[in-house]
Amino acid sequence: MTHSKTCRSVQTGLLASSILIGTGAVAIAQIQTGDTVGTSVSQIAHKLETSGYDIREIEVKNNRIEVDVLLDGTKLEIKVDPRSGEVIRVEID
Repeated sequence: MTHSKTCRSVQTGLLASSILIGTGAVAIAQIQTGDTVGTSVSQIAHKLETSGYDIREIEVKNNRIEVDVLLDGTKLEIKVDPRSGEVIRVEID
């Protein structure tokens, strides 16, 4: 392998490592639209807490459950369909 190919391989490896480090726990724990988190308040709370979210408030509305959370200092609102348990929207609050 030539010196330039070796340097490119090392640079590529370092870039990949820094991307993984930079995304940290947020990428691993982040709940996304389409994920299933549960159909009851207790199931949803358990799923979010075990995924690293700090729950601030949970509101049960007619056609959805809204959860205000903090994740790594970012305030989010997660909306869940109570019939399917599916996340229908995640918004930065």
